[in-house]
Amino acid sequence: MIHIKNLQKQFGNIHVLRGISCDIQEKEVISIIGPSGSGKSTFLRCINALEDITSGEIIVNGFNVLDPKTNINRLRESVGMVFQRFNLFPHMTVLQNLILAPMDVKNMAKTDAIAKAESLLVKVGLIDKIDAYPSQLSGGQLQRVAIARALMMDPAVMLFDEPTLVSEVLAVMKSLAQEGMTMIVVTHDMGFAREMSNRVIFIDQGVIQEQGSPEQIFKNPQNERTQLFLSKVL
Repeated sequence: MIHIKNLQKQFGNIHVLRGISCDIQEKEVISIIGPSGSGKSTFLRCINALEDITSGEIIVNGFNVLDPKTNINRLRESVGMVFQRFNLFPHMTVLQNLILAPMDVKNMAKTDAIAKAESLLVKVGLIDKIDAYPSQLSGGQLQRVAIARALMMDPAVMLFDEPTLVSEVLAVMKSLAQEGMTMIVVTHDMGFAREMSNRVIFIDQGVIQEQGSPEQIFKNPQNERTQLFLSKVL
C-alpha cells in the first residue's frame, strides 16, 4: 500500500527526517510513537504531499508522490487525513463540511453526497449533529466529524495525527480497523499502540530506531532509545 525509501526532510538547516524507509501493507494498523519533535507528524504529512520532500521515494497506493506528473488531488483522494486541529470550516454546518469535497473534487451529485454524509454520521454516532456548527461540538465530536469527512472520499488509507482517543473516537477507529482500513496513527497513547496496532514504529531524531509487533516493542525493546522512551511514558 505504501512504500517509503530513504525519506529526507529539511526545514532550512534543520534536518527533521534523516532517511526513513518502511513498507506498509494493506489493512495494517500502524502506530507511530516517539518523543515530541522527533519528526512523527512531518513523516505523516509527507505521505500525502502536505510537506515538500527533500529527497527519497514515497509511493502511496500506486501514486509516486515525487513524480511531477502525479495528480496530487487524486493522491489525496486515496489518503484520508484527520488533523490534530480537525481543520473543519467554522462557518459551515457538519453536513456542509462533509459534502464539500466530494461535490467539488469528485463531482458527486448533491443528493448522493447528502445520503453518504448521513450514513457516515450514523456510523460515527453523530447524525443528531448534522446541522450543528463546529463551535457547538466537543473535541471528541469534532474528531468524529473529521473522520467522517475523510471517509467521504473513500480513501484507501487513513492518517491520524495524534487523535484524542476518547471512547467514542476509539470505537470508530476500532470499527474501521475491523473493516480492513489501512491506518497510520501518530499517537502518545501507548494503550492504543499496544492494543490496536499490527505494528509499532518508534521514531526518534528523524529515523526509525525500532519497529515490530506491539508485544515485541513494549515487552522486549532492543534499542536503547526505545527503552529510554518507554521507561518515561509507561
